[in-house]
Amino acid sequence: FKDIELPRLTRIIETLQSVKEEKELNAQIEVEAEEKERQELELIRTQILEKGLSFDKLASLMKPSKKPRKVKKTATEKTKTCYVFGDNKRWNGEGEVPQELQSLLDKGYELADFLQSE
Repeated sequence: FKDIELPRLTRIIETLQSVKEEKELNAQIEVEAEEKERQELELIRTQILEKGLSFDKLASLMKPSKKPRKVKKTATEKTKTCYVFGDNKRWNGEGEVPQELQSLLDKGYELADFLQSE
């Protein structure tokens, strides 16, 4: 700060003082708001005591009610179609085609020939 010119130092000091005053003002406003809230809560407390109400019951009413969770659908839903072939063997259409069914398809049968709706 020794090398800074006097007018610039004066501006820095004024800026710091205004920041300090603003922070002090904000702190005072916050203290006043907290005091007002404390007084209002004290008033409510005396009203509760005068009416003979229970703090525990009041506190339980103040708790937020839990919302029911949505049930997630499972990924293992049954398929609607099923292919029946051979000695009453079944394939649901998922995964690889069984060898026995594939050999029938290679012989010229259509997959629709084995379709059975469930």
